[in-house]
Amino acid sequence: MIVPVRGFGRGKSRLAPVLDSQERSRLNRQLLRHSLAVIGRAFGGLHRCIVVSACARSLHMARNAGALAVSERRPQGGLNAAIHQAVGRAVLGGARRVLILPCDLPLMSVRALEEFTRSARPPMHVAIAPDRARTGTNALLLRVPSGFPFCFGPDSFHRHLEAAQARGWATAVCDVAALAADLDTPEQRIAWIRGGTPWGR
Repeated sequence: MIVPVRGFGRGKSRLAPVLDSQERSRLNRQLLRHSLAVIGRAFGGLHRCIVVSACARSLHMARNAGALAVSERRPQGGLNAAIHQAVGRAVLGGARRVLILPCDLPLMSVRALEEFTRSARPPMHVAIAPDRARTGTNALLLRVPSGFPFCFGPDSFHRHLEAAQARGWATAVCDVAALAADLDTPEQRIAWIRGGTPWGR
């Protein structure tokens, strides 16, 4: 598992209209703590989980939880460069598949991860869980090493799907409700709060 983290102070900048810097930092800590707890329960611990970030506080939390904390070599390279670095580390450790999970999925649960990974069993080469709008990628599982071009950012769902199809890979698109709900905009935050289940079970 690879969890890229922008950082407690930098993450969730699009929520600035409704949350001040301290509130965003607190939310980012809660999101990472939630992600690590769910991953640990789903996979029997965090010994195979890599958290990659340029944020020392995020890495400290990950390390204390039992995950492998990897400091970004090139923070200016952005999210995809950080993921590429972490995948390389996973491959060196013997990984044959990697699951990439952003840490802003407040409804992520053990059941959701189990549903997603079941759909990604061989002969599937890559599995993608899109967001509710089916434009972003909220989970990505693929075989490694593969040279796959990570395209997290605008329209990443279609870009990842096209990259997999261009390689002729068997691909699964998995619409998992608890993985489709991310937390990027004030509107998504309101929907999350109104849902009455602030953190996935």
